[in-house]
Amino acid sequence: METKVFLVSKNLKTLAAEYGVSDKTMKKWLRSIPNLQVDNRKAKNYTPKEISMIYKHLGVSGSEFSE
Repeated sequence: METKVFLVSKNLKTLAAEYGVSDKTMKKWLRSIPNLQVDNRKAKNYTPKEISMIYKHLGVSGSEFSE
């Protein structure tokens, strides 16, 4: 059974809660993703395109991600 994943803007706290980790750990994980701006961001939220990059790299907590 395929789970639908909606790509919407999310902030660091929301992402950390999805994966069940602290903000600090989430930021560390995000820094490992190529071409993703983590530090010194002008925007508070990650865009749907950036969320897609995150899910491709880290996987979706509790489900499979496919485009």
